[in-house]
Amino acid sequence: MATLPRLRPDLIVSPSTQDKATVYTVKEPRAGTFIRLREPEYWLISRFDGRTSAEDLALQFHQKFGFAMTAEEVNEFVTALAKLGFLESGLAEQTASRLSYGGASQRTLAERILYIKLGVFQPGKFLSVLTSLYRPFHRPFWFGLQALVIVVGVALLLAHHEAFSVNLAALFNIASIAAIVLSLFVLVAFHELAHAVVCRYHGGEVREMGILLLYFQPCFYADVSDAWLFPKKRHRLVVTLAGLWSQSVVMALAIMVWRVTVEGTGVNTLAHTVGIVCWITFLFNFNPLIKLDGYYFLSDWIEIPNLRQKSFGYLKNAVQRRLLGWPIDRIVVTRRERRIFLAYAALAMIFSGWLIGYVVLMVGRFVTGAAGVTGLILLIVALAVILLPVIRDLGKGTVQHLVYMKSLLQKPLRLISYLVVFIAILVFVLAVPFPHRVSGDVLIQPISEFTVALNEYGLLESAHRTGGASPENTSNFVQMMSNEATALELRPCVKDGQPVAVGDTVAILQSNQISQQIAIAVGELDRLRDQLKLLQAPPKKEQIAEAQAQVTAAKANYDQVKREQRRVEELVAKNLSTQERLESARAATEIAKAELNNKTSSLALVKSPPRPEEEAVLNRSIAKQVTQLEFLRRQAAAQVITAPISGNVSVRSNDKRVIAVADLHRAEMTVPVSDFDISLIEIGQRVQVKVRSFPDRVFEGSVVRIPGGAERIDNGSRFPVTVVIDNPDGTLRSGMSGYAKIEAGTASLAWLAWRKAMSVLKVEFWSLW
Repeated sequence: MATLPRLRPDLIVSPSTQDKATVYTVKEPRAGTFIRLREPEYWLISRFDGRTSAEDLALQFHQKFGFAMTAEEVNEFVTALAKLGFLESGLAEQTASRLSYGGASQRTLAERILYIKLGVFQPGKFLSVLTSLYRPFHRPFWFGLQALVIVVGVALLLAHHEAFSVNLAALFNIASIAAIVLSLFVLVAFHELAHAVVCRYHGGEVREMGILLLYFQPCFYADVSDAWLFPKKRHRLVVTLAGLWSQSVVMALAIMVWRVTVEGTGVNTLAHTVGIVCWITFLFNFNPLIKLDGYYFLSDWIEIPNLRQKSFGYLKNAVQRRLLGWPIDRIVVTRRERRIFLAYAALAMIFSGWLIGYVVLMVGRFVTGAAGVTGLILLIVALAVILLPVIRDLGKGTVQHLVYMKSLLQKPLRLISYLVVFIAILVFVLAVPFPHRVSGDVLIQPISEFTVALNEYGLLESAHRTGGASPENTSNFVQMMSNEATALELRPCVKDGQPVAVGDTVAILQSNQISQQIAIAVGELDRLRDQLKLLQAPPKKEQIAEAQAQVTAAKANYDQVKREQRRVEELVAKNLSTQERLESARAATEIAKAELNNKTSSLALVKSPPRPEEEAVLNRSIAKQVTQLEFLRRQAAAQVITAPISGNVSVRSNDKRVIAVADLHRAEMTVPVSDFDISLIEIGQRVQVKVRSFPDRVFEGSVVRIPGGAERIDNGSRFPVTVVIDNPDGTLRSGMSGYAKIEAGTASLAWLAWRKAMSVLKVEFWSLW
């Protein structure tokens, strides 16, 4: 009988306790590979001394543990150990040599592209120096201080979460890309050094450290696989958590530096970037559904190594046996392992599917937007190349299933069950109605709102907006002052949140100009009216008599002067007077005649009625003054502002000159519906709304208006569909944000999937007919 190969003497074995049973972690030092064996398995490999045959070892195993074991099963176990390089044989030597060089030939194309080692070095003395420097700080006091720093940093992060929210468009730009890459590299280097130092502190070896390109991102890595040899579980967990702990400290310190430094400075910007990078990478690292620190922590905590591989292997075996009916052996696990494997496999598949789908969707949108159909084809080809191993395994599984089908179809019960399942799936996908919803972010607005504002130019603006099915907006502007020296103030008569009814006074305008202008205008109007009355009044007898007396006196004076002129003319003719005296007499006669004519005209004016043109001029002046006075009185009336609607008052805190009255007995919102889905929207459709302020409540409303045109929102065409919700108790308030879903009927799952696929593709792609 052939003897079995001998177990390599340089293997490192570390016993530990798992589920109250002893397990053995075995390390192959050259390649750095590990296996974990239970006590029967370890007893079996410890008997590989190069002299015992498989038959003898199977018999000894049966005598020791009472389990039947065949020589073939022993040989299969030997083959598995040889492939891992744990035995002294040619195959084991080749395997160990290949594994020591990383096994690059065994990795897929995607793994070789996304995981590239750039440089490797032995940490040796460098890590020893770091460990000696770290050793004095491995004390409860320092851990407590670090915990306090983390608590303060997390509190600041939560208090200023808006400042650390991720905006890819603003974060990943030319100015910040260098800071992001540098932050990532330094953070990951610090993270991995923490793993390595803590591993060395507890007695483990760090085989290598180096730099690699992980998903094209330069990273620092450390091989701390020796932590698996630690007999104490808490030491293994501490090594795993060291990176996350150190990263949390760096994040907290960065946020504290950001908080105390001046915004916009280089230190402030760098600290802000480091803080964002830290919390994002922390979430990824702590996620147990991907193979990072969170996964290894969970695996060590529940003491199931290779958790992901075992979970998917168990689920695959269960599907192949129970669902597909393959005649294969069942993987034997405990009840606890079965629960863990099924739960982890389901969650990991959901998360991985979502993550891959999200990345593919984002990349697909980018390439189709940049290169159209050509970009989409290139993306499909790239995915096919990267996922080639998965496609190959799926093809092999399909072929294998077809081979098994020959025997499976010979069983009527199995065939009937297949047909029933197929028909059920077909009916579920094509016939079962599912609710079809069109959704979008919304902002709560009142159904009716009245606002009044006084601007810096002295214009009082009153605006009344009515929403719903027939929206209407009216605005009124009133000029409240005419010069800069006028003092004008809008004084609210109500408080913020106070309910008011129609006609209630909400504000008063205080002005020192309007009342003065009204008084001046009234005085001027009275003067003009008195002048008109005077013009239209008939002449008095006394005035006529006085004018007649003045005419009589002027005529008597004229007659006397005329006689004197004739007497002088006779004297001159007799040469008894001079020529100068005659000229003087003639001048006096002319003056007396002019005075007589003037008094006669005055008498005629007193006796005559008023002229129409004079009355017209005064009437026009009076009408103009009346109009001016009415305008001023309207201005005065506008100084008392009343509410045209009932509702609650809102005094804007950022502008004391603005007052609003909002009617919130019904709330209004607009749902941005894409041009792809607008054809599904109809008036009266039911709408469900979740508001951020009330996460435990669902508000219901209906569609009341579909706009005739779209708006450009977020680089897309959106129709703002109006939705109204009854709000009798005033729970919803203006400015609350939420998410609305419009019930657009029902449809089959296949139809919904088809519409979803069409909505993310450009028109030129699905219009290639």
